[in-house]
Amino acid sequence: MLKDRFVVILLFCCAAIPLTAQQLYTDTFRLDEQKATVEMDALLLDLVNEQSEALHAADTIDTLTLAERMRLDSIERELREIDSLRNANEGLVMQTIAQVPTIEVEKSWVKDEVEDRNDLLQAIREMRSPWRREATIMAQITQNYVTDNWYQGGSSSFAGLGIAKGQVSYIRERFTWENTGEWRIGGSTVSADSLHKVNTTDDLFRIYSKANLRIISKLFTSLSAELETRLLPTYKSNSMELKSAPFSPFRFNAAFGIDYKPVKGLSISVSPVSYKVIHIMDTVRVNPTDFGLDEHQRTQHNIGSSMRVEYVWKPVREVNIESKFYLYTNYQNVEVDLEVNCDFIINRFLSARLMLHPRYDSTVIKEGDTKAKMQFRELLSIGFSHRFR
Repeated sequence: MLKDRFVVILLFCCAAIPLTAQQLYTDTFRLDEQKATVEMDALLLDLVNEQSEALHAADTIDTLTLAERMRLDSIERELREIDSLRNANEGLVMQTIAQVPTIEVEKSWVKDEVEDRNDLLQAIREMRSPWRREATIMAQITQNYVTDNWYQGGSSSFAGLGIAKGQVSYIRERFTWENTGEWRIGGSTVSADSLHKVNTTDDLFRIYSKANLRIISKLFTSLSAELETRLLPTYKSNSMELKSAPFSPFRFNAAFGIDYKPVKGLSISVSPVSYKVIHIMDTVRVNPTDFGLDEHQRTQHNIGSSMRVEYVWKPVREVNIESKFYLYTNYQNVEVDLEVNCDFIINRFLSARLMLHPRYDSTVIKEGDTKAKMQFRELLSIGFSHRFR
């Protein structure tokens, strides 16, 4: 019995020895860790006190070593840089906050969340970058079908119009650079024309660029250039005689003057010095006199004055009115051109367009007339339209 008790006590002591050793190891590790932490805190405190004394003890600066002086100067520079960065950041934040309320979504007759989001994103992009980009494509058609026995008579017809237009601009407070590219192509079927199934009704390729440098508020010095030509042949009715051909005519205008922008969307450019070139590449099949040139003349150079007025008005997002007025004179002849385009946006993919285009050129006198007359063109169409931004 005594022997059994001795065995139990011996086993208990053997089991307790590892637990006691583990506890002693844990306590020792904690003590070492606390000691290291205390030593680290003391070291940091000493460094802070040393740095504080170096910064605030002005009476001991003369006794500092060269290394200590360099370190002190470095600390002071870092503090100044931190203060300047903080001030710049605060100014940028205040400027951004002041600009954010100016972001306004275009007025609209119909609520369109996608277009509202696109307008807001466009406004944010314009705040972040001086570049402005926008493109529009349109494909519109007009169709009319009449049977041979229709009581009022008439003939079937089909007309189409395609427009691709892009704008890239660089806008700064004192300098702006505006670039526009446009290509219009239109055709129609005419039953009275037995030689051509489709006649070209509209063909225009145009690139316009204008750079402005601000003089005072709303007044700029301006340098502009415009290139205009045709890319498809146009024939006279029931004839193989060409009215125009690719690069016949080819027009180039360059002007230098001032540009006045009193309100948003309105630009009034007056150029005392303007240079205009008209070139006919194919003088064999195209009559130069139809474009104000002398017979057999290939190129005509003119120097004169010009005026250009452009106005873009968007009362609501679904209505966009663009008008362009151009006047040129070489002090012997005058050319006046007015083009008004009104786009009615039905939805993001459908639109209608009304175009009015009166024109007068004193150098163009048609056969049988004694003097130049007013020219006029009108177009109403409906079809596909989409804007990329």
